[in-house]
Amino acid sequence: MKKIFVIVAFLTWVVMALGQSKMLTGTVYDASAVYPIVGVQVQNMNTGQYVFGDNSGNFSIRVSLRDSLLISHAGYRQALVVIDNRDFSRGKKDIILYHKAFMLPNVTIYGLNPTYKGFQRDVANVKLPDSYKNLEDVHLTKEERRNATYTEEAPNVLKGTKVGSPITWLYSAFNKHEKTKRLYYEMESYGDEIQQVPQKYNKELVAEITGLEEPELMDFMMYCRFGYYDLVRWSREKIIDNIKTKFYEYQYYKALEEDDQ
Repeated sequence: MKKIFVIVAFLTWVVMALGQSKMLTGTVYDASAVYPIVGVQVQNMNTGQYVFGDNSGNFSIRVSLRDSLLISHAGYRQALVVIDNRDFSRGKKDIILYHKAFMLPNVTIYGLNPTYKGFQRDVANVKLPDSYKNLEDVHLTKEERRNATYTEEAPNVLKGTKVGSPITWLYSAFNKHEKTKRLYYEMESYGDEIQQVPQKYNKELVAEITGLEEPELMDFMMYCRFGYYDLVRWSREKIIDNIKTKFYEYQYYKALEEDDQ
C-alpha cells in the first residue's frame, strides 16, 4: 500500500510539474559571428503560440517543461529546441542558428510564362541575332577547342600570371566581382563541408573544451566570432585549436579586467 501511495504521489508531482508554465526569455544568435538575429520567429509547437524577436534578437514566450520550440529565420536553418529542467528553472535560453544558403549579390531573376504556349513564345521561338551564324567552332567541345588553340598558337607558359598579363591579374585579384566569383566557386567545391558546420562548431563542443556554462559560454562565443567561411574551410581539429587559442586570450583579458577592478 505504501509503495502504491509513493508511486501515485510521484506521478502526481510529474503531472503538476509538466502542467506548470512560465515565461521563457532568450536571445537568438548567428552561429559564426555570434551577433543577434533581428526578427527571428519562435514558435511553441505544443501550444501553437509564436512570437517574433526584437531588434536585439531577444524573445519571450510562455513554455512548460518538455515543450518544443521551433526557431526560424530566412537564410538560416530551422532549430528545434526542447525545454529541459535546466532551461525551465533558469527561465532563459540562448539559441544559435546556422546559415542555410549562401546569398550572393547582383542576382537577377526573370519571370517566364508558366504555360507551354508562353514558353514557346518567350524561349523556344526567340530568334537569335544574325551574328550568331558567323561564330566559329560553335559545335566544338572544350577539349576540341583547347586542342585547336594549341595547334594554332604557341603555348604561353606565362599566360594568366602576373608577368604575362599584369593588368588582367590585378583586375582578377582585387576586383570585388571577381573576388565574389572566386569565393562562390571555392565554397561550391566544399560541398558536404557546408552541411557539417553545425557538427564541427556548436555550443556543446565549446562548453566541453572550455568548461564554461551559461551565460559566460555565450559571452565567450561572442568573443570568438569566427567567420562562417572559415568554419567551412577548417577541419574539426583546426576549429578546436582555434577555440583553445581564443580561450587563452579570453582568460587573459578577463584577468586584466579583474585586476583593474
